[in-house]
Amino acid sequence: MPFPPITITERLLHAVKRLEVTTPAGIRLATGYCCQVPVNEDRSLPAIITTRQALAQASAVSTSFHLAGKGGPLRESVALRMEGPTLSIVLHPKKNVDLAAVLHARAMIGWQEANPGRQLFSQWLDESAFFPEDRWEELDVQESVAAIGAPEKLWDGSNNLPLLLAGSTASHPLLDYNGQPEFVISARMLPGMWGAPVLLQQVGARGGRTPEAIAQRSRFGLLGTLRGGMGADPHGLGLVVKAHETRRLLESIRADVAGRLKPN
Repeated sequence: MPFPPITITERLLHAVKRLEVTTPAGIRLATGYCCQVPVNEDRSLPAIITTRQALAQASAVSTSFHLAGKGGPLRESVALRMEGPTLSIVLHPKKNVDLAAVLHARAMIGWQEANPGRQLFSQWLDESAFFPEDRWEELDVQESVAAIGAPEKLWDGSNNLPLLLAGSTASHPLLDYNGQPEFVISARMLPGMWGAPVLLQQVGARGGRTPEAIAQRSRFGLLGTLRGGMGADPHGLGLVVKAHETRRLLESIRADVAGRLKPN
């Protein structure tokens, strides 16, 4: 059971969020995944990574977090809404890269101040969850991947958890598809999955769900982010922005926040 989460994939389920984005045209549904931005030795900043298209013209963004218990997440979830001063959106520094982040620390702090004695359960992807850059040369044209997303019509509202959809790479991940830092995957990509993390899957069996068995799954990690356009194609193809661009976005957030913390 994923309460509390034990395996890598169970923990990833809790790091992926369904986003309800309020726009002048109505509510847009998308997916995002939580990361931590290390600002300095003493401080990290939470961020939800998604796409530019998902956050375009956003006046508010809502998502849900499980409440935290002593041993991990409870089954109960609460809504966290970011708008006005608590809505902070950071776009990727390159305009042609379809990535953006929602910084939700202020909204979390505000919720916890309004609900003393209660905590939100946070799970995130840190550097160890990224497939190492120095190992990308190992990748072949056909690799098994998984996209973890929140499809509009298949959302599990009772458990507040996304779906894991398996697939494979359709273009070589070492090449930049159409000259962009992207590659193509073949999987069932459904509306609402913009911003879903795409991960390399270990092929083969494992001995169990113990930490030792999990540690053997070394060929596993974030390869990129499913984006809009082809990235929500029910016919089975999705464009994925490579993970090094997620790193670039996180680094731009870190540099900006660290710069504002410096004394004048």
